Amino acid sequence: MKLGIRGQLGIFSALFAAGMWMSKIAQPLYFEQRGALVAFGIGYAVMAVAGGFSFIWGVTADRIGGLWSVRIGTALYGIGIAGRIFTDTVPVIVFSAISGVGASMAMVAIRPWVRSTVTQQEIPRVVGARNLGNQTGVLIGTVGASAIFALSLRGSVEPAAALIIAPVLIVAAFIWVLVCPVVTLPGEPVGASTGPHQAPPDRRGRYLALRLTMIGLLSGFYISLTVPYLPLVFTDSGASASQSALVIGMMSVVQMGISWILARRKAGFRPLALFIVSEISTGLLTLAAVLALGLGPGLLAVIFIARAAFVSLAVVAEETIQYAVMPRESAGFMFGISQTAFLVGDALGGAVGAPLWIAGGAAGLLTTAGIITLVNALVLPLLLKRMIPKR
Repeated sequence: MKLGIRGQLGIFSALFAAGMWMSKIAQPLYFEQRGALVAFGIGYAVMAVAGGFSFIWGVTADRIGGLWSVRIGTALYGIGIAGRIFTDTVPVIVFSAISGVGASMAMVAIRPWVRSTVTQQEIPRVVGARNLGNQTGVLIGTVGASAIFALSLRGSVEPAAALIIAPVLIVAAFIWVLVCPVVTLPGEPVGASTGPHQAPPDRRGRYLALRLTMIGLLSGFYISLTVPYLPLVFTDSGASASQSALVIGMMSVVQMGISWILARRKAGFRPLALFIVSEISTGLLTLAAVLALGLGPGLLAVIFIARAAFVSLAVVAEETIQYAVMPRESAGFMFGISQTAFLVGDALGGAVGAPLWIAGGAAGLLTTAGIITLVNALVLPLLLKRMIPKR
């Protein structure tokens, strides 16, 4: 059976995310058991710095091709996380740098791979398939790592098993993407138009890079104010740790369902309108959660599950908009700029989040995140609306 780009990318994303998240969950536990948390922290910082040069890896993808960059990045990432089984500082630094470069290159290069082979009408379905694969992989990796460490407490399996299985999953992703044939859908490729939205490339490119940087900073900032603190928000409202985990799991299932629907949807939609509605709804639900903090965990859970659905819609709409405004010949660089800005915003949000929680608790954190989300719902259309090509 011949798979199109949706199937190829969906399966790759599931395998890659499963390996990544199994490694993410297992590594701190593994390093802690061996009394090497300092080395883990150093390695994590090195990996983040290496991954932060996303725009460089994006330029590489533009020059050698998105698919080949995905292959190279996946291979490097597999080598990097396999080497993280060593806990001495020097090998941790070396393999962390390799894994940071590999992960960043693979994730950025997905965009020029898709950009060069997919028509404008197919973009939302491809983005939905990628998100579905990614969310499925996150679930598999998280549950798999947790199960392995739970069994290790009984002596049934060694904790290092998770760190061995993770690179095996990445190897599977590499083999899969290595055998993937180049797919070209019928019709005009995305970015093939030579209309005014693509010229002049130098001036437009500078403006676009600046706007994407602003959007990436804002998105990374407010996301890091909510996602890491969700378990604390639920437990602070009276839920147990297991109930908190159950609600977060239900949120993931809802997002997978939305991605599945979008991946199968044949009729197009207006991504800008969908983004505005979804992002405003996300912001309002975040503020509604502030009002529900004293009303018990049940209502809070309902609000956040509904919010997860709108987040998933907003993510697909935003990525579809980005595909529409980015010139095909520099898609890797543009997505790399966006990802670098997002990581910087994520770091800033992480730095601000803890003081906000200490000063104002869940209410202060969610109020700030909700307001910034509403601001983002206006900023992105304001910056990118005129750059979207007319149909």
